Amino acid sequence: MATANIRIHPNGHNDNQFIYQQGFERISEISVNEYGSVASSLEKLFADIADLYAGKWSSHEACQVTYHNLEHAIDVSLAVARMISGWNQIEKDRFLPQDLFVMAMAAAFFHDSGYIKDKGDHQGHGGKFTLIHVDRSCKIASEYLTKNNWPLKDIEAISKIISITDYSKKPELDLIFSDEQCKIIGQMVATADLVAQMADIHYLQRIDDLFAEFQEVYQFEKTETLAEKGTKVYSSVQEIKSGTISFYEHFVVPTLRRMGRMDRYLTSFFGDGRNPYQENIAANLSCHLMDVRSQWRRIGDVLEELGLATGEQIQQALAKQRNSSLNENNLNGKFNKTLFGKQLLAWFDENSKDHKCLGDYLMEMEAVSPSALANGLLTQMLPESEYKNLTAKELHFLLKTALLLQNICKGAWIIEVVMEMLNQVIGCEASSILLADVDDKEMFIAFPTGPKKKLVTGKRISSDKGLSGWVYRNGQPASVANVMDDERFDSIIDKNVGFTTRSILVVPMYVNGECVGVLEALNKNDDNFTHHDMSVLTILATMLANVMAGILCINTMS
Repeated sequence: MATANIRIHPNGHNDNQFIYQQGFERISEISVNEYGSVASSLEKLFADIADLYAGKWSSHEACQVTYHNLEHAIDVSLAVARMISGWNQIEKDRFLPQDLFVMAMAAAFFHDSGYIKDKGDHQGHGGKFTLIHVDRSCKIASEYLTKNNWPLKDIEAISKIISITDYSKKPELDLIFSDEQCKIIGQMVATADLVAQMADIHYLQRIDDLFAEFQEVYQFEKTETLAEKGTKVYSSVQEIKSGTISFYEHFVVPTLRRMGRMDRYLTSFFGDGRNPYQENIAANLSCHLMDVRSQWRRIGDVLEELGLATGEQIQQALAKQRNSSLNENNLNGKFNKTLFGKQLLAWFDENSKDHKCLGDYLMEMEAVSPSALANGLLTQMLPESEYKNLTAKELHFLLKTALLLQNICKGAWIIEVVMEMLNQVIGCEASSILLADVDDKEMFIAFPTGPKKKLVTGKRISSDKGLSGWVYRNGQPASVANVMDDERFDSIIDKNVGFTTRSILVVPMYVNGECVGVLEALNKNDDNFTHHDMSVLTILATMLANVMAGILCINTMS
């Protein structure tokens, strides 16, 4: 069984000897398993690279940058070695031989060596070479390989492989590589360069090191000049961190696709259906998954868009979930008034433990890790951008709500208590949950609060009408200060029970990616529901949706 540890960590400190030893052992183990031995040229190459980064070459200083360092070089090399092993297990008719394995290791080892300064260069740390480091890496590799009598064709191939790690150029691979196997190795090295750094469990913290390298190139090249050339100039570490999702979605994923998604061969390497690299990336990105624009998107969609789980995997998991006996026998694809009765108690029944949620299926399929899903759900329930603005009173309300919802088995009255607490926190007269009856195209009022709660309980409205119906159909929140000025508002319930709605705030409730109803608050004290109120209501709606998902033995992926 292959180890699931994906990186080489120096026990919390930059111990190059530890990095070297662990990296050599793991790569050597793969070489022995694949080819029965470790090539002598690989042993020498590995030792010489360690010396290069340590400053033992007469031509170069020790590596002084802290992001593109020896650890990164070995992480990338290890990822490439694992891809080759996974490739050879799947693509047996296109087996990659040992000489190509050694070439791949050489390219991976040298691919970022261009950050290392020439001997006697005492200006900066090497970040100044950011824009030209690929060319310098090719030069360092070629000079070393030539000196050590490597075949000219191998030297040229390795230079070409390193060259395509300059992602700004979007190289035409078929024009660069005449040899198909060399192209495959090149795709793997370029893929590993991105995947290894994104899967680093300390990736977000290490962005500080990356920004330090950027600052140096800004100092040497001048930001004005770089901006004129179209080079992105970052003003702070936080700007880079805030752009992590966009960077992954709009740069990393398209690049991985252009390189043939070689990272899929990591799954075959680990042999148990897992891809720890993918799991770590999902975990790293999970705390960035939600923003104002994506609060009402399901995690499944986001994971698919980011390339962390395929649409096929998600659909397979959904199919398994929908075919579960609980859904077939109890739900029939429809929510009804008995939701918080027998089904709620059945949730705690021992037999119901056999029924799995969507997350269970995704984890079984190893599409994502438990920690990635948990972090994503926690972030979804309480996005960082929102909780920083919560008052002590609101945080206390959410804490009490969380504690109460843990006792949902004690009865549906728990929900009623939470709704009454909501009124006090938001400062509104009434509130309710409206659940959708898909077959009848209606929504029925559940857990209402306010002066007319007994009269409105169980009342039904058309899902095609009213502001709540609009929110349900569109899956987006809505806030209206004066309902008489909004043509979407339907006063039918008010007229039937003798209530007057002045202002209203409505947010959607999602279960498993489908909008199953809405949560609404009526008549704020000053009739001015704010965006902050909307955030609080959204967090509560997500918490309640998760409880519903648990009751129904399905998972909330809103």
